[in-house]
Amino acid sequence: MENKQVKDLVVEDKITSFFAVRKKTVREYTKGQYLTLELGDATGRINAVMWEPDQFCLTELAEGMVVKVRGVVGEYNNRKQIVINLMRLAKEDEYPLDQILAHSSQSIEQRRARIMALVEKIENSYIRQLVESFFNDDKFLNDYLTAAAGKLWHHAYIGGLSEHSANVAELALRASVGYDFLNKDYLIFGGLFHDAGKIDQYSTGMVIDYTDEGRLVGHICLVDHWICQRAEKIEAFPEKLLMKLRHIILSHQGELEYATPIVPQMPEAFVVYYCDEIDSKMGAIERIRERHDAKGWSDYVSLINRYLYFGEDESDKQ
Repeated sequence: MENKQVKDLVVEDKITSFFAVRKKTVREYTKGQYLTLELGDATGRINAVMWEPDQFCLTELAEGMVVKVRGVVGEYNNRKQIVINLMRLAKEDEYPLDQILAHSSQSIEQRRARIMALVEKIENSYIRQLVESFFNDDKFLNDYLTAAAGKLWHHAYIGGLSEHSANVAELALRASVGYDFLNKDYLIFGGLFHDAGKIDQYSTGMVIDYTDEGRLVGHICLVDHWICQRAEKIEAFPEKLLMKLRHIILSHQGELEYATPIVPQMPEAFVVYYCDEIDSKMGAIERIRERHDAKGWSDYVSLINRYLYFGEDESDKQ
């Protein structure tokens, strides 16, 4: 029996592997109860079924647990599925954490250095004080550097938030080269903080999922509140400046149908919105591209309503 990760599984594989339980449903059939599951690791997700679950699997097994699974990879509705024979709770010393949880390819030191280099570029003293009030807070900085930027779509891994935020700020600065009227401090602030509320929007245990606050309040409202709180503690922070900074954050999802409270109405807000769109799309496309070995057509991607084409295998080129 092989210990394989999701991306390497093929039909008829006999496996003994470790996965996080993403979803669990107990169902009834003529012979009693069975389980349907979604399992995952750092490389992807796969459905599973267990026809003869024991009492632990029926009553104690919960979403977010890491389990040791023995089974066979089959196919159901044209998708790979593990038929589980045995499953138990995994011991912490049985698996490396990075096998279960996906992490940014950049080290935490690299991401911290990128963030601090951007902070150093801020010239407005009020904006600089506001930004430093966040990043001089050790708890906030640690949370920011370890948070994910998404649950499934883009940068959905540990460290994804800081990687994506630095990408957006750097991309916005590159875009500003041709437009002298853009305020670079606004762009840096918007890039670094547009998604910062995701620190509390997602929990990052063995699976990334929404918190109650994330669903009920949302990341945009969360970070807007934090910005107002910290700005209030800075002596004589200009009200109009705070209004502009808030607008860039509040409008960064671009369109009302995408749950943004307001549409972009400042030049810098447009730039942050489009740079966020570029990096989030490229982050998601990169993940899909890797899953398809960077060639051929992807499966249908429902979130963007299209297939994606990654070109030919080198051996097929003429």
